[in-house]
Amino acid sequence: MGIFKKEKSNYFFDQFALVGSYSLKAMDKLKEGLSDFPEVDVNAWKNAVHAIEHEADGIKHETEERLAKEFMTPIDREDIFMLLDNLDDLTDAIDEISYKLYLRDYRQLPEGTDVFVDVAYRAVQAVQDVLKNLNSLTNKKLMDPLIGKVKGLEEKADHIYEEHVHALYKTVNNSNYLDIRLAEKVYGLFEYVTDQCRNVTKTVEIIMYKNL
Repeated sequence: MGIFKKEKSNYFFDQFALVGSYSLKAMDKLKEGLSDFPEVDVNAWKNAVHAIEHEADGIKHETEERLAKEFMTPIDREDIFMLLDNLDDLTDAIDEISYKLYLRDYRQLPEGTDVFVDVAYRAVQAVQDVLKNLNSLTNKKLMDPLIGKVKGLEEKADHIYEEHVHALYKTVNNSNYLDIRLAEKVYGLFEYVTDQCRNVTKTVEIIMYKNL
């Protein structure tokens, strides 16, 4: 079992925050392109988001290499691997949005996309707040509200998704069915980002309780 040292800076905790910061960087680049959509060069924008995801992969790999050589770790090794994988999944989910908009050759964003962008962005920011405070992992008074904020945003995204998709299908007919399906897919991409944010904090919560 790993040895947890409260309030002391540790390489792996620092790396979690670093890897997580690339999710926010990817979200910033994604948001930048969405603000100019469809005038943005979608292929170049997609590649720029992917470059951030690729850089995050490299840092994750370096961290795993260090883990293989480390004698003592602040938390269990499998927990370090699991949290790194969760963070990788989050950045992948953000990368997937620009990729799918390019792949399916979207010419416009569905109405209400900005609402999904906002809640997903705030969820990624909230995850970063959790990661920055991992040195205080056993401080439930500090960590519980930070984790709760991510969970609340994920639940809000679920509610928004339900409302927007229901509204889409209330107007469905033979001529607009394809547009409605494409809109639903866009909404789902952002809702999935918030799901991945929740998964990160679920893992943090499990690690927290194991080390109390």
